[in-house]
Amino acid sequence: MAPSDLAAEIPLSTERLRLAVTGLGGIAGALVLPMLSSWLGLLMQLLEGDRGGLGPRPRLSGLSALKALMLTVLLAFIAVNWQKAAGELRQMQAEAPILGSTLAGFGVGLVFWAVYALAISSLRADFERARLSRRIGGLLR
Repeated sequence: MAPSDLAAEIPLSTERLRLAVTGLGGIAGALVLPMLSSWLGLLMQLLEGDRGGLGPRPRLSGLSALKALMLTVLLAFIAVNWQKAAGELRQMQAEAPILGSTLAGFGVGLVFWAVYALAISSLRADFERARLSRRIGGLLR
C-alpha cells in the first residue's frame, strides 16, 4: 500500500479538524483584504481610464488583473477546503463549534495581514526617505 493511500484512509482526529477549521479561517482572513483591494484597484483603473482627455487611454494592468484573479481562486480553494473540514467535524461531533473557531482564525488572519501591511508600508517609506536624502545630498528631518 502506498503512503498516499494510507493517508487517505486514516480519518483525522477531532482536535486536528478543529485546528484545520481555525487555520483555514485564518488563511481566509489573511487573504480577504488583499483580494478585495486588488479588485478595487482594478475598478479604479477602469474608472480612471474613462476620463476625458487628448492623450491615449490607459489600459488595465494585466499583472493587477492576474493578481486579483489568483487571489480570488486561492480564497475560493481555501473556502472549499474549510467547508470540507467543517463538514467532517460536524459528522464526528454533532454540536461542533465551527463558527467561533472560524471567526477567531479569521480575526487572527486579519491582524497578521494588518501587521504585515503596516511593516511593508513603513519599510517603503524608509526606503523612499533614504533614496530622497541620497538624491538631495543631506539628511532629511
